[in-house]
Amino acid sequence: MGGTITVTGTRRRLRYLVAAFGVLALTVQVALTAQVALTSPEAQASTDLKFWHFNMCGNKCWEDPQNEHNYLPGTDSRGEVTVRAAQIVESISNYGPDIVTLNEVCYSQYRAIRAALIARGYHATYASSGKGTGGACDNYDDSVGRKFGMALFSKQSATREPYDIGTPEHPNRLLCSDTAIGSRAVKACSVHLGAKDKEERALQASKLAAMASEWHKDKPVVLMGDFNAEPTEDVMGKFYDHSGGTGIFHEADESDPAYSEDWPAGAVRGRSGEITFTTDRTDPPTVKKIDYIFLSAADFKAVEGDSLYGGQRRTSDHRVYRGGATWQ
Repeated sequence: MGGTITVTGTRRRLRYLVAAFGVLALTVQVALTAQVALTSPEAQASTDLKFWHFNMCGNKCWEDPQNEHNYLPGTDSRGEVTVRAAQIVESISNYGPDIVTLNEVCYSQYRAIRAALIARGYHATYASSGKGTGGACDNYDDSVGRKFGMALFSKQSATREPYDIGTPEHPNRLLCSDTAIGSRAVKACSVHLGAKDKEERALQASKLAAMASEWHKDKPVVLMGDFNAEPTEDVMGKFYDHSGGTGIFHEADESDPAYSEDWPAGAVRGRSGEITFTTDRTDPPTVKKIDYIFLSAADFKAVEGDSLYGGQRRTSDHRVYRGGATWQ
């Protein structure tokens, strides 16, 4: 794991306690326990380019009644389609990212998010993950279009390009788009590597890294998503362009000094970053970084990132992960 949670890291996350989702502009549902000004300096990236990613965990992470924090007060799992979509739209609107990616999104949720973000000027695309529901959707029915998968939103026009990076035994799909950030064309992808089989995940990562290198011959590349591996694992070396990696990317949160304990002496960055995943289904609870915003190192600089902790009223086992950068 990229480092333990320090006091500094904890304070840093607490500044974003509510910025993760914002205060809902709905007349029902919830009253949050704390409020943070969404226009405060802490809620804004200091860089020109902005990125926003979230593994939503569908509209019901699990049915265990002991995990009540997974449901906002006054809602049930079906209600989360509306509630969680509203939270996500507000968080994105407050931050204003150029590229947005979602993992584990039910198609019913995607339709609500798509309608709201298109009204705000975004372009939308979606693809089934190709690997079932993961138990995360209570309204999954592929025959009538209620799919489970991933989404990508861009401020610029965006193509829909799904790629199969799995195998028949372990299907997995990647959603990419030829789009742009400002006036510069980019290839952007919503990534969700396999969670259970390390060998299969390594195979998927190798395919993805090779594809990214080819795309990069023509344009900058952005990979955002849940890679299901921690920064120092061998599989992640296929993406980092430093610290023993053989890839072509910076990672948004690679220079966070609060997570520098594994960096070489004198280093200003490393394969680390803030926690993006938490589950209390283990004892002690599992906390780790497995979500990433990878930006091709030849094209982006001044990278930064923060994961946003939703407290006990979070609605996913992942945290919203935001990044920033400037052009080289």
